[in-house]
Amino acid sequence: MSSNSIRIEVHLFEAARAEGAVQSRSTAQQIEHWAKLGAALESCGLTVGQVASLLRSSGQGAGDADLWAFKRQRQQHDMAAAADGKVTQAQLSWFSGGRARGLKLIGSPY
Repeated sequence: MSSNSIRIEVHLFEAARAEGAVQSRSTAQQIEHWAKLGAALESCGLTVGQVASLLRSSGQGAGDADLWAFKRQRQQHDMAAAADGKVTQAQLSWFSGGRARGLKLIGSPY
């Protein structure tokens, strides 16, 4: 695996080092993990503002409900796009590794 050097803010490096120690990851692995999460959020259609809003509200107890409501809304949108032939099932889920099969929402006619 090849790698490249990058410059990042000291506070980000220190935060990644601290979190990486808790998660049994190196600093580089922690930064890569955070980068993958950010990419996944963007690929789901979340904006930076929506993520910030969800994170702010999570401290007030409403974040989980908001996140699940968004997820359910996004799933319904994605399933409608799949039903219309606009996307394939494999394209819907970034975390399924293309193994999505027989998508079905709980309580859904699909």
